[in-house]
Amino acid sequence: MARRPCRPLPVSLCLLVLAFSGCGPALHEETESPAPSSQTAEIRIANSLTTDALVLNAILTNPTANGLLASSPLTSLFGGTATSGNPYISMQLHDPDAQKFMEYLVGCALNDGDTLDWYDPRPASAGPKKWYGKAGLCPDWESSAPSGQCKRLVSACILARNNALGRRVELSIRGEHWTGPGVFTMEPVTRPAEHDPNPSVALNSFTPCPSPQSGAARNCGWKADAIGSCVPGSLVWVGAGGPTSCPGAALGSSSGGQTVLRVCNGVVGCDHLGARYITEATGSCMGIGSAPATSFTCPGSGWFSVMTAPWNTVNASATATVDVSSSVGARYNLSEQEVYGMREGAFYGNVFDPAALHPKANVYVSREGDTFKVNGDDVVIQGAIYRQMFSCYDPSWTAGAAYSSNRVCALPSSGENCAATVAGPCWPSATSPIGRCILQDGPDVPGDGDFEMCQDTAGILWNEPVTTYLNSACDTVQLSAGTRTCGRK
Repeated sequence: MARRPCRPLPVSLCLLVLAFSGCGPALHEETESPAPSSQTAEIRIANSLTTDALVLNAILTNPTANGLLASSPLTSLFGGTATSGNPYISMQLHDPDAQKFMEYLVGCALNDGDTLDWYDPRPASAGPKKWYGKAGLCPDWESSAPSGQCKRLVSACILARNNALGRRVELSIRGEHWTGPGVFTMEPVTRPAEHDPNPSVALNSFTPCPSPQSGAARNCGWKADAIGSCVPGSLVWVGAGGPTSCPGAALGSSSGGQTVLRVCNGVVGCDHLGARYITEATGSCMGIGSAPATSFTCPGSGWFSVMTAPWNTVNASATATVDVSSSVGARYNLSEQEVYGMREGAFYGNVFDPAALHPKANVYVSREGDTFKVNGDDVVIQGAIYRQMFSCYDPSWTAGAAYSSNRVCALPSSGENCAATVAGPCWPSATSPIGRCILQDGPDVPGDGDFEMCQDTAGILWNEPVTTYLNSACDTVQLSAGTRTCGRK
């Protein structure tokens, strides 16, 4: 009997369920929306599309809908009312995985601040909705049919943003755009992520306060400041005007009123006393009402994030300028290139080609009376469902092929229901003398380390790859007992 592909489950359970013949119902993440605070929008973008939702959804994995998407402006296919948009596409949107896929397509294609109106036809959630742009790789798709370059670059972006477990991970996506170096840019100062990676929800602390509140223990009204690195076990001081000793010189500064600080473990923000919470500061040795400063022991991750807020939300003009010092070389205000410095690999190809779908892949929605049924999403297919999509891995992985399979296959242990074919290492090494890409640092942004001009398994050259960088080696995969698929040389 064929095994059903696993629907996304909580990370702590999914690997256990993979050992059995069937899986439970799908659990879908939050709808992507504009950042709740002032985080700078760059090509640093979230990854939480499950591989299962990518390879088996009623738009991309449906030959008719795929063809419409590949040849039409987005505004002609989607609309904000029940009668607008393409009727066939509207029917396919009864599949929640199709909705999730479109959220990621729009995020890759349209500019930050742009939106695409659509109508959710499902009775339980019916009504006008919006998908939000982010990366701006193909903004013309909104009002005109996409070019081949558009389709290939958006395909690479979408593939880069999926993982088998649906974990929300911040990625640094690097590459080259035919319009020049202005599209793929990196943040000079990287802010802490504002979503909890698991269960992939926005942190309450970054939402506005519903009523006036004060102090550092509140979980609203905070801003993501910056990320720092430190030597695990060392003593680190962080301040916004308070001293590190009494008496002593001020560390950082505050203006416009009293401020508070919060320090979190890693590159993601935190709520008060949450899992990543380290410490808070409401003042310093000068007493309550003074500028904040506090110390903490550098966590084992070697990374920390700082959040700032006015002490009282009524005084929104109070701002903090944070600085750090340490017993052993802590650094702060780190750039995207410094925070996301672990090269994962490259993704390339084209998913927007119905002729390149595996012949067994056809997900469609049918109507049965007053109910709608998603058909074909339980198929199990060996290898890649999108036969023109490929990935290659950085040669620094100790088990690059296994790592990449975990990254692009919904059933990685058996190599089934994969979004792409793993083509091999991107670059030659002592153990892998043949690499798939001609360049490992494209000329548009020197030093950003993007693989370019990458070949598939047949030797065909693809000129629109994207290269992903991680903060930590195991961000996008989950370790199972006795394995080390995310080990690095």
